[in-house]
Formats: sequence, structure tokens, C-alpha cells
Amino acid sequence: MTTLDTLVAGHRPGWSLARGFYLGEGVAEAERARIWHRRWLFAAHGCELPEPGCFVTLDVAGEPVVVLRDRARGVRAFANVCRHRGSRVCTSSSGRAHRLVCPYHAWTYDLDGRLCSDTREHGVEPGSHGLRAHHAIELGGLVFVSLAEAPPPLEGMGEAFARWLAPQGLAGARIARSVDYRVAANWKVVFENNRECLHCPGSHPEYIRANYDIHVLDPRRAAEIEARVADEGRRWQAMGLEAPTLVSDMTAAWWRVNRTPLAPGFLTESLDGAPVAPVMGSYAQHDVGTLRATVFPNFWMHGSGDHAVTTRLLPDGTGHTLVRVAWLVDARAEEGRDFDPARLMPFWQRTSEQDWEICENVQRGIASAHYRPGPFERQRERNVAQFVDWYLGEMAGA
Repeated sequence: MTTLDTLVAGHRPGWSLARGFYLGEGVAEAERARIWHRRWLFAAHGCELPEPGCFVTLDVAGEPVVVLRDRARGVRAFANVCRHRGSRVCTSSSGRAHRLVCPYHAWTYDLDGRLCSDTREHGVEPGSHGLRAHHAIELGGLVFVSLAEAPPPLEGMGEAFARWLAPQGLAGARIARSVDYRVAANWKVVFENNRECLHCPGSHPEYIRANYDIHVLDPRRAAEIEARVADEGRRWQAMGLEAPTLVSDMTAAWWRVNRTPLAPGFLTESLDGAPVAPVMGSYAQHDVGTLRATVFPNFWMHGSGDHAVTTRLLPDGTGHTLVRVAWLVDARAEEGRDFDPARLMPFWQRTSEQDWEICENVQRGIASAHYRPGPFERQRERNVAQFVDWYLGEMAGA
């Protein structure tokens, strides 16, 4: 058996992963093939590509990718690698171009990936040397890509995202701010931390004031929370929104989307609960709880009535994760008139940065020769166990 097979076979259900899953180069190589270069990944926001020729670039576990809006206003993804000598074609993180021109020898590609340059002197036909295409799809204003020849089926995710995310109006939004982080922790540590709120009371004072996650299993608050969920459900359904759910179990093996109430007094996820921007999308008012979406292995989102915050993960070796947190508001909202970043950002910036510190501490502990897997709490860490089970299924080739 290979080291990876031994690790998978030796996993104890309901416990955390062994040290080798977080530190092994062989494991990281297998993850590239079985997860990062196969699964559907969140790549960009549709609003980052407002016009034909707008593009963004990203590196997916060593593979350079360019995502763009084509002339038919669809989304496309290509390997960001020139077919001549291998230079990256788009060298900036974003931009707009009538055509994509390689900076090395000016080989030029149309927005559908076709090579436009005269290659007769090279002895090849242009039609055989277009950019290598990847799969891309836009769901509810979010752009996902897959580097696989045959991506896994969406399994209902597309329909659910279109329905649930439509009121949020992400396609008609703008990115007010984004912050990039290089977190000194393996990507799984970061995602596992997101999957539970057992750590929230001691780590996230802002978050727990606004959200019920940590209180769901408290029998002293059960009646209060149940009544609020029912009241909000009736009100939201009258507004044409989906009924709320409170328990954050995944709705499918690798994705979820649900709406849940905020605590009384919170109209949005801000430090004081007061609105920080105009309502987004088709919402008629600020008080619509929080719309949550999660997609394994690299995306989560919280959407309030006036703004949304998305998080994208990309692996950077075994010991680091590249994280981008973006704050979105309605496209018509003007900074200085309709929103102030100093009020918009702190709730999720503080919560995120608190998490990055936690994750870096966990990574340091896992690196110790004394680390051993530990048992998950059966209720409040059940979503971590579910993520681990999904991950092991991917790594086992299931």
C-alpha cells in the first residue's frame, strides 16, 4: 500500500486526520489530481467580468488559469499558458482586453481561445494551437471552473444556487473591497475550522452576538430560537424568500445553501447590527437574516440584506493557503455616499483574521511529532466530520 492508502485505511471515523494528511508532499500531489484539478472550484464573481474581454487570473494548485467574459457574454476558462513557448498569456491579476496577447512573442488569442496569429512559419495550423480550455459555469453570480476533462456532475447545485442566490443579486453587485491573505496553515485546517462553531465563544465575540450557531443546542434557548425561526419563516415566505433553516448540516455531500435568522436587533452582519449599505438585489428590506453558501473545497459565503462576504481558498504548498475575502454591495451603491468600508468590513474582517490565527496555531501543533488525531464532538463538530468523510472519499477515488 502507498503512504496515502495507508493513511486513508488507518483513519478512525469521527476523529481528526492523521499528521501525514497535512504535511505530506505525496498527499498534496494526490490532492492536486483528485481534488484541485478535478472538482468544481469557485474562481471569481460574475461582476468582476462585466464586459466582454474582462478577465481574472488565478493559480489552482500550480496550474495558471484565466477566466474571462466572451463576446457572447458567457464565461470561459483557459489554461493561462501560451501554446508557443509556454509563457503566461495574462500576467496581471485582472484586466480587460479585446484579444489576449502573449507578452513573449505576441501570439494572439481571441476571447474564445482561438489562435489568431499567423503560424505558417512555425509549420502548424492556428486551429490546432488555441488555448487549452477548462470548464466554466456561472451560478447565481458566482463563477466556478473545473480543470478536469470530465468534471463531476453538479448534482442539483446549479438549480439550487440559481434559486437561493437570485434575491441576493450578486450578478448585479460590485466588489467594494477585497483582502488577500497567505495563511500559514494547510487548506484543510482552514476549511475544517470553518465547519464548526465549537470554537466561537472564545474566539469570535462579534460573530456570536449576531448568530445563533453556538446556541442551537442550548436547551435554555431552544424555545426562543424555535419561535424566532418560525416567525422569520412566515415573514420571509410572504416576501417570496425560501423558508429559513437553522441547523447548518450540508444539504448535499459537497455543497449547501440556506437562509438562517440573525439574533434580535441585528438587521445585518455588522458590529452593531445596523445596515451598512443599501439593500442588494431584489430584497425589499434589510431584515432578511443571512444567506449562507458553502462549496467544497474552496468557498463559503454569508449574504446579508445589504452586503455579501465571500471567501475563496487556494492551496499554496502543504503549509500555506491563499485566501481572498471579498465584500460585495449593490452595483449602484457609491462609496462615501451609500457605504463606508470602515463600517462595512470589520465584522467579517475581524472574524476571518481571528480564524487565520487559530488555523496557524493548529498547523504549528500538527507539525509537532507529538500530534495525534483527536475525537470530534458529536454534535457541534459533526460538520467537520462530514467534511473529513468527503475528503477521504475523494482521496480514495470514491
